[in-house]
Amino acid sequence: MLALFDDYGEATRELMHSLDAAGVPFTPVIVNYAGELPDGALCPFVSYAGIGRDGEPLFFNQVPVPQWCEIRQGRQPFAEILRDGVPLGRINYEPNSFRQVESVDWLLPDRTLSHTDRYDRYGNRYATTYYSGGTAYQTVYSGRGEWTIEVSHVAKLVVMRSARRLLAFPSLAAFVAHFLDEQGLAEEHVLINSLSHPLFVMRARAARPNTTLFWQEPMPGDPPENMATELDQPKALERIVFCDERLRQKVAARHPHTALDLAYLSHLGQFADKPDYDARRAFTLTNSDELPELAGLLEAFPDVTFSVAALTLMSEKLHALARAHPNLVLFPSANQSRIREELERASVYLDINGGAQVLDVVKAAYHLGLVVLASARFAKAPDYERIAASPDALAADLAAVVASPAGRAQALDELRRRRGPLSAPEDYRRLFR
Repeated sequence: MLALFDDYGEATRELMHSLDAAGVPFTPVIVNYAGELPDGALCPFVSYAGIGRDGEPLFFNQVPVPQWCEIRQGRQPFAEILRDGVPLGRINYEPNSFRQVESVDWLLPDRTLSHTDRYDRYGNRYATTYYSGGTAYQTVYSGRGEWTIEVSHVAKLVVMRSARRLLAFPSLAAFVAHFLDEQGLAEEHVLINSLSHPLFVMRARAARPNTTLFWQEPMPGDPPENMATELDQPKALERIVFCDERLRQKVAARHPHTALDLAYLSHLGQFADKPDYDARRAFTLTNSDELPELAGLLEAFPDVTFSVAALTLMSEKLHALARAHPNLVLFPSANQSRIREELERASVYLDINGGAQVLDVVKAAYHLGLVVLASARFAKAPDYERIAASPDALAADLAAVVASPAGRAQALDELRRRRGPLSAPEDYRRLFR
């Protein structure tokens, strides 16, 4: 089975993990390269440009800079490239890393963006995006291979250049189709998880509907236009698999006469075993000292340990709270090892902090087997947590979880089955046989 994915993001990782766990054979092809490619996967940009995958991530002070320039790291989540104190560029980091380079923005004398060099997980500068008036107009991919690939963001053209040849494609979908032809991949059964380029490719190539769409996104309103078109008059799709049974029912109700098979599968192997944990320990990761429900919980649950970690130093407000409540443990300037340790020790994750979510921790806690409880004011990932409308409701939820193993097990089961029943490997094998 050909698995054609738009990018190698979190949704694609989850789907590939489920297919592997079920023992379903597939050949993954990733359309867009953004710095990482799993073993065994193909990507037209990587293959044609000859982008290597045998190095280490580039550290911020290893970025090549012009003569007489310095790299300076301040308190910001990026580094600056300066010459005589004048900013020439900004070094942006990979998410959830310690100063590993994702890209470098280079500035014009008026400090507007000139171009961005993009670096991958292997230390390669694999692409450069050029800007005019702050708008990207072209990205050029290059590596050790014979081809340089130019993508026009305005005309949507893709041009491949070598010393002897030039190939032009009217769209990214046509470029990907050319790659599939050259690879000679079987396309009798195709799996996609996007209504973007993978669907466009299969619409142009499928003699009959032969493609399964695995839908992993939310759907707050009507089905997206590209999905609705296929539901009414299939051209590429023969099936849509939802990882949320509620969405399957919603689409089936709105398109009762569709010829498409509408199925459901949950992701496999997404929950880690959690044999050793403290049943009366709750954890929060924050980038803010705004945790208004915390004081009340500390008072109401003196025998529950509340651990709070931050990537930075903490304010006196939190330190004063810790001095007043011995069941509060603070971890300022916590590294990822400490955060993982706290996630493994705790039974409950409390999403009660103001500010943005840190390190996608809510979803991580959910998959690591913690009961995720959230305050309605600050809930950051509703699909993965039980949301309390008031401080009293939050305290009641916490009390039910820490009261007994049965209460915790019931809360976990309710969270995990919110989207639908849990699938087994044989459910995948039956659907993708």
